[in-house]
Formats: sequence, structure tokens, C-alpha cells
Amino acid sequence: MREGTHPVGEEAVTARPIYEFDGIRVDLGRMAASRGDAPILMEPKAFDVLVFLIEHRDRVVTRDELLDAVWTGTFVTPNVLTRAVAHVRKALGDEAENTRFIETVAKRGYRFIAPVSVSEPRLARGGVPRLAPAPAPPPLQAVARRPSANRGRLRIAAVATIAAAVAIAAAIVFYRAAAPARNPQAADLHLRRLTNRRGFTGFPALSPDGRAVVYTSDVTGSLELYLASLVQGGAELPLTKDGGHNMQPAWSPDGQWIAFHSRKRGGVWIVPATGGVPQQISDFGSDPAWSPGSDQIVFTSDAGGLVGQSSLWVVRRDGTGRRALTAIGTPPGGHRAPAWSHDGRHVAFVVGRGTWRIEVRTVDVATGEQQLVDVATSASDPVFTTDDRALLWGGTNLTGNGRLFRHAIDQAGKPIGDAETLLPMDGAGLIDGLSVAANGTVSFAAGTLDANLWSLTLDAAGRPSEPVRLTDDVARSTHAEFSGDGRIAYMQIAVGSMPSVWIMRADGSQRMALLPGTGAGHPEWDRRLERLLLVVFREGMEDPVQLAWADIASRRLSPVPLTLKEMLNARLSPDASRLAYHRIEKDGAIGVWTSTWDGVRTRVATDREAVSYPAWSPDGQLLALELKRGDSTRVGIVSSTGGPVEELTTDRGQSWPHSWAPDSDRIAFAGERYGVWNVYTVSRRTRAVSKLTSFSSAAAYVRYPSWSPSGSQIIFERGMMSANIWTLTLPQDH
Repeated sequence: MREGTHPVGEEAVTARPIYEFDGIRVDLGRMAASRGDAPILMEPKAFDVLVFLIEHRDRVVTRDELLDAVWTGTFVTPNVLTRAVAHVRKALGDEAENTRFIETVAKRGYRFIAPVSVSEPRLARGGVPRLAPAPAPPPLQAVARRPSANRGRLRIAAVATIAAAVAIAAAIVFYRAAAPARNPQAADLHLRRLTNRRGFTGFPALSPDGRAVVYTSDVTGSLELYLASLVQGGAELPLTKDGGHNMQPAWSPDGQWIAFHSRKRGGVWIVPATGGVPQQISDFGSDPAWSPGSDQIVFTSDAGGLVGQSSLWVVRRDGTGRRALTAIGTPPGGHRAPAWSHDGRHVAFVVGRGTWRIEVRTVDVATGEQQLVDVATSASDPVFTTDDRALLWGGTNLTGNGRLFRHAIDQAGKPIGDAETLLPMDGAGLIDGLSVAANGTVSFAAGTLDANLWSLTLDAAGRPSEPVRLTDDVARSTHAEFSGDGRIAYMQIAVGSMPSVWIMRADGSQRMALLPGTGAGHPEWDRRLERLLLVVFREGMEDPVQLAWADIASRRLSPVPLTLKEMLNARLSPDASRLAYHRIEKDGAIGVWTSTWDGVRTRVATDREAVSYPAWSPDGQLLALELKRGDSTRVGIVSSTGGPVEELTTDRGQSWPHSWAPDSDRIAFAGERYGVWNVYTVSRRTRAVSKLTSFSSAAAYVRYPSWSPSGSQIIFERGMMSANIWTLTLPQDH
């Protein structure tokens, strides 16, 4: 309920105007919106944004004006307003690309464009308002919409999750009313926000006594570790200042040490909790977690982009005695995010295979015996409760809404019953970096992602322009693919709904959803340009993920009788006759295969470590590949019919190929060097590497650079992470 309103009876209704448009009624007296008799639910700030736009519908309202008016006296960032407008549009059934109500005016702000009638209440007997119609103002003329390519280079700023406070509070209120009887303690979580910073502040680790926390922040431009008291207003002290892009801190149970991963220098490091000179104790790996005796650390081997090629290792605090705890292939997939139980018997971890379904497991430290606890969507960072009787982890539901889950386990680490939702996070970000102190305090990061498509142009000599943002949505826009005539199909992932496929022109104009209401993604154009190959998601089906052709003209789906089982990152050949993909074998090895439509599968590439993520050359003769080399990945090529693999890059870091130039020579790839992601190309003939972008944030990434058929444009996804730290207190029986 909004502050200042008391709808006890009709007498309590404030005599304020009622706005009506297109069957929607916005009643300022009751501070409510409705369509007919059905209420339209909106967050309070989103409702305020709608009212302000209606009241100033005779002109364009700038973003700064809206922020000042709705968030008066509160420090917020523009991302809060963007999300609020998106919330209003969704509530009203408005579409940003075919808007009827709120129009975005590029580089300026917003304008309410629907004709509005106003009813001024007048008091009848007993003081109850009675409506008297007032003449409506003349219809407003819509401002001409500019294609997104004309926006120029937008200012890119790191944004904080300020809106998370309102959304999480709303989620808690909802959960208190709707939670099942078996989880009444959710009302006593004592949720509290600890940091309020622009950009990224994440990976929190609580001190053993729960009185302090260490975390990662990009406030200086580099990811560094900071230590802060949980007392409100307590001082924040830098723990590292070496520019190493330091992350994933873990506090030793004796309170003496902080372990962490350095993205720039690689491996696992430790530093005294009071500050000092860091010491490397493993030259590979990440995600460290301490044993109860503070004498050992478990970590993941961290195989870069190859999710199926990491395992768990244990090392002593002094760097000696390094040994494997799990083995590649047991089970198949990447073993990550370990956490030690308080009694020292078990380690919890997750297993990923390149899909959204993640296994949560425990392993007995002495015997190596494993237990499958759950299979959950986007599961991350499992931790034991203080009594070791349950696991907590962050994840999402099927439509991407953040959740904090809990699953009871027995003394052998086996699951008991089903998982329960401890905290819903609808619209408030995703939970990451869980940590539990002995007093039951839990810390985590609530993060949001600004992930949109960007474009850069190349001149005749291959020199790039400055990249510009091509989409500007609150949903993730990814996996863009060019057609032969220059159109772009891409995948959009919006929190609260299934993935969808969109089509637009190369300048970002004329966007439209291909199959509204159908969950689909990973579009690939057929060379005839009349259809797209899609991965379709169908809830409740025996096989929830399947391939299908989508006809562009009729919007009809035609299922493909080819199972996607064991086919990861399937890519369509230029002549549409085959698919190339990688596969994780039962022994954990990863190789590249091709398949015909009748299911004939051929292995075309193997490697001494691993090879994956194939991308066809335009002539169909070659496949670009991602090769594993320790913690790094490299770009390689192989004949599409099989043969020896040739390495093209040698730099330390990650090199993730995705597409080729029309000349079948240059390969575009997402490259990470010293913790920072940019777009690169490499020539298969000369092996010359060119860096096309100059991004510098370690809290951002680039993915899936797609080359246009003309060779003059590359579209890619760029994601910028924003996060802040929260704490809550577990009930005693948790």
C-alpha cells in the first residue's frame, strides 16, 4: 500500500482527479489503476511515473525530471527509471516498439501520447466523491520515432541495483501472504541492504562471527577486495590495491585469512584479513572455499569457456599437498562453486553442462562418494547451513525470476524431501555469492544485467568505428545472427517470461517478435531467407527442448525430427544440410561432431584437452573451434569433414570464436585478456589478431560477435553487471 492512503471506507478517499484512456482508469484518490473491474497491479514508484507522465502529457518529460520528481531526495541511477517504465508498459499491455501510451523520445525522455479524459470528483452527501466528467484535452501529436541506429554512441555508465530495495520488499510482502504453511519462517528473514553503490559490488564473504564482510567492487575501475563492518555506517577498508581484478573472496573460519581468485594474474591467492601482501597458493583455479580447520582450501580448476572441463581440487594453505577431489567425467560436466561443510565431511558444488539446468551435489571428502541433491534452473554457489542439515543456493524459476532455495540433507549429504523457496526475488535481481556466518547471518549479492546488442562498422581496410548500442532493453538481447540480405534475428531473455526470438534491420529499426507467446531461442537463418531454425522450449513436455523451423511469412512452426540430446551449441551449416555441435562424453571428454537431418553423426575434431563451440565458415569448408589450454581457451580451425586441428591464437585468457567474415579467412571472437572482454578477429591465413573494441570494465563482457554478409558490420552482445550486497538472518531451525 502506498504511504498516505488509508482506504478504510469511502470517506477516506481523497478528492483527486481520475484519468481514463483506452479503457484504463487511473484513480489518484485511491492511488490505483484498473481496466474495467480488474485491478492493474504496479509497484508504487512505477505508478508515480505513470501519473507524472499523464499529468505532463502536453510535452516530453526528460529522464532527469522524472528521476527528480519520483525519487525526490534519493540517490538513484537512470536504470531505475528504465525499469520502472518497463514495469508500467508491461502492466498496461503497452509495447515499446508499437507503443500506444508511453513513447520513448531518443536521447531525451518519455511522452504520454494516448488521449486522456479527466473526471474531477465532487463531494455528494456524506462526503463521498461523485464523478463529474470534464472535457478531455485535444489528442496529442506523437513525436516521430527515430530508429535506434540514429541514437549515436550512448553514454555507458555502470548502474547500481537501487530499484532492488522496493522490488525485494514487495516480493517479501507477497511471499508472506502466499508462502505455503510449511515455510512460515520466511517472514522473519530480517532482510537488510548493506551497500548502495553504482556499478558492481558482489561476491560477499562473511567473517566467522558475522560482524564483517569482505567483497569485490569496481569502484576504482579495477575489481578489488574491500572489508566492511555490518554495523550501519561502518568504515570500508581496501584489502587489495594491485589492479589484479580480484574476486570471489572467502574468509577462513579462524578469521585470519582471505582467499580469493585474481582474474588478471590467475589462480588462487590468500591475504591476511587485516591486510598485507597477497600470496599465490595455486597457479590455476578459482572459487576458493575453506575447510573448517582453516588449513585447506577447495577450489575449481576453472577451464575458461569450457563448462564441462573443470573439476574440484584441494590445496593446503601454504600451497603444498595439491590433490584432485573430483575427476573430469565424474559426473560429466563442469564442477564449480565448492563450499565445505562445517563438520568437514562434505563439499557441496554445482555441475553444469552448458544449459540452464544445473546439478547441485555433495561429495564425501574422505571417500569421494557423491550425492545428487537437486537439479535446478541456474543454480549457483551452494552453501551449508550452520548445522549442516540443509543446502542453500541461488537460482531462478523457469521464467528467470531470482530465488533463494533451501534443500534439507541428511548426515551423508543425501537430499530429504523437495527444495523450498526461502526468498523470492521477482524483478529484484539474481542471487549470487552466498555466505553463511556462525550466527545465522547470510550475505549475498543481488545483481542485474544490462545486456544489449551493440554494433561496430568496419571500413575497407578493416578499421573499426566506435561501437554503438543497437538495442536498449531491460531484457537480455543475445545470439544475434545475420541473414544473407542483412536482417538480424536474435534471442531476447526477459525476467518473468520464456525466451523469445526477434527480427530487426541491421540499423536496429523495425523490430518485431517472430512468435509472440512461444518460448524459443538460438535463431539460425536458412540460406533461402524464408525460415529460421530455432530451439523451442515447451514446458510440461517429455522433451522440453526441440528444434523447429519457423516460416517467416506465415509464422508457422515445423518441428524437426532430430533430438538435441547430447548436442550442445548446434550451428546450422551454410547450405542447411548439417548441424555442427560439441558433445560431452561419458568420460568427460569434449569433441566436435556434425549431424545430418536423418541423424547420421560424425566426429570431426578431438583434442588432447578439449574442443568445442564450432562455427561454420561461409563456404562450409571449415569450422572455427574453441580449444582448451589449461585455464585459457584458444581459437582453432578444422576441416568440416574432419582432420587435424590447427591453433590460430596463443594468448593467455579466453578466446571464444563465433562467426567468420565473408572471405572465409577472418574469424570474430570474444576475447578476455587480463580480466577484460573485447571483440577480436584473427586471420586463419596470417594468424594476425586485431582488437576491434577498447572496453576496460572487468565487470562487463562481450559475447557472440556476428559478422554481416557484406563484411562491414559486426553485431555483438555486451553485458554490464550491477550488484549490491544484502544480508538476512536465517530462522533458528534453518
